[in-house]
Amino acid sequence: MTVSAPLAPWLRLNAAVRRIGWAVLLLILQGTAVFAATLEVVYPAPESPGDTRYDYYWQLLGQALAVTEPDFGPYALRQAALPMTERRALEELKTGSGLITVMVHGNVADYEQELLPIRFPLDKGLLGYRVFLIRSDTQPKMDGVHNLDQLRQHSIGQGQGWGDVVILRHAGLNVVEGGNYEGLFGMLAAGRFELFSRGVVEVGEELARQKPDHPELMIEPRLMLYYPLARYFYVTRKPGGDALAHRISEGLERMLKNGSFERMFQAFRKPFEQEIGFRSRLLIQIDNPLQTPETPLNRSELWYDPRRDG
Repeated sequence: MTVSAPLAPWLRLNAAVRRIGWAVLLLILQGTAVFAATLEVVYPAPESPGDTRYDYYWQLLGQALAVTEPDFGPYALRQAALPMTERRALEELKTGSGLITVMVHGNVADYEQELLPIRFPLDKGLLGYRVFLIRSDTQPKMDGVHNLDQLRQHSIGQGQGWGDVVILRHAGLNVVEGGNYEGLFGMLAAGRFELFSRGVVEVGEELARQKPDHPELMIEPRLMLYYPLARYFYVTRKPGGDALAHRISEGLERMLKNGSFERMFQAFRKPFEQEIGFRSRLLIQIDNPLQTPETPLNRSELWYDPRRDG
């Protein structure tokens, strides 16, 4: 019979240390996994204090993340510490700096190429319905506009680098560019251009905010310009972007299916639809040369038509 010799004390000690070491390592790995499982999502701060134009979109984003939490894990959604222009936000996502991880922008080709788009029209295309901020003394001239050719005789202000500049110039319209968003209102008030083309989803809030400084501004009451344009979420093409895009897309599709997206959209559109009066306006339609073939125009449930949907 063979009798095993007892382990030397130092061997027993080494075995115990190894067991403790593995246990500590397991705890560290488990703790790291918990922290790694919390997805941090950061969106840009607004350019101007009191600018609420994007609140609806961040609410949608929060809901899309919330409905996917059971199977995608916890998340933390927050605003970036400092405001940034649209162009700066694009650059931060392109480089994957982490200062922001998501932004909202129109569905235009250059953004879709440089960033990773989630092709789900968040505003159901309402961004493409445009009205004009004007000075009140400009209205008599606008009363004589009945078609695109007559609209081309008037100057339209837009921000430098905005995709709308390309769209408007493609239609032969006279565009004057301004260096920053806030300054465009002062340019309009000073007569640097006649019209400031704004989306129906933003113009009411903007006018209310600008009225104290520029009481002469008003919404032109007769005309509406339309080109196919919607807002998407965009994320980086750098590592991590694919996973975030997949989660946001899945969340939005779930919201569409359970009806929460439509409820949020209807609550979003009703106030300004009543204010703008879609059906009483003369609609002037132009093309959007920046639209890509991947735009989901075949999904009618994702697009709003005020003449059809009421």
